[in-house]
Amino acid sequence: MISVAAHELAQASHFSNVGSWYWSQYINYIITYGSYGDATKKNAGICGVGEMWGYYVGGLLATEQYGGDRFTGRDYWFRPFILRRLVDNTGLTQKQIFDCLTSDIRSHEQFKNRLISRYGNKREQIEEAFSVWGF
Repeated sequence: MISVAAHELAQASHFSNVGSWYWSQYINYIITYGSYGDATKKNAGICGVGEMWGYYVGGLLATEQYGGDRFTGRDYWFRPFILRRLVDNTGLTQKQIFDCLTSDIRSHEQFKNRLISRYGNKREQIEEAFSVWGF
């Protein structure tokens, strides 16, 4: 239950960063393609970045509350485990990652590039975190 609540609250926090235009594109994607669709559809990156954040935060807070490994979404095309790998392997904080989730970030590639532009001293680890999961 905490995982789902945290997931939705993470998406609400993302909305606060990106605004209603961005979120309308996100909603339209889900309505048009059903659930999460796939990475090839129009505006898939908007949905993918948002769901990646939601699944990561949901898993993080559930794990902190109950222990074990409560992260889900391993097989989803948007790969929420990228964020877990970034925190575990680069020392980036959730806040640093969240601060990169702005309205101009509409794909995994843009997200990766923003992280690199802000935290270039961790470039190699950031690129590795994305490439391990196919981005």
